[in-house]
Amino acid sequence: MREAKHLLRQIQKQRDLLTAFMDRDEDREDMLQFIHSPTIDGYTELNHRFQQFCFECRFIHYMSKFIYFQTINTIRKLRRNQFQSLPEAFESVVGEDYLMNKFEKSEIECPVLMKGIKNLTDLQQKVIHLHYQKNWKLRRIAEALCVSPQSISKAHRRALNEIRTWMESDQHARGS
Repeated sequence: MREAKHLLRQIQKQRDLLTAFMDRDEDREDMLQFIHSPTIDGYTELNHRFQQFCFECRFIHYMSKFIYFQTINTIRKLRRNQFQSLPEAFESVVGEDYLMNKFEKSEIECPVLMKGIKNLTDLQQKVIHLHYQKNWKLRRIAEALCVSPQSISKAHRRALNEIRTWMESDQHARGS
């Protein structure tokens, strides 16, 4: 049963190829000429041209698939390279020195808040700076630092909690 279905599919494919082959004027004329006066030379010539036509069809099909998948791979590489170059650009813009200088010269006028931010870890400082001063979304920060959005969200939440607890405590009054 499977062999019969496979054979029917092959006949259908060949019929489509034969129809396409017959759509070309010179091939149709040669086929009609062979039908009216069959010869061995006519058969070999027609068979050779049909095989050549089939090869061209397979080659065109192969090349179109090749171009399609190469395009997909190129797009994937471009996307991957964008995210790989993002951390490098991030580090050039938000290096350690830049980050600390930016906090000191920023819109943060409250010295208590500034001291609270300086008590945070480097990651928490970067998250606070990028989120509140550069208006970056947490997801963009995660992509730039090549970490998960959950870890950035957690660092953000912890930073806010640490600043809040530090400001509520007596430590900021003593200047620590």
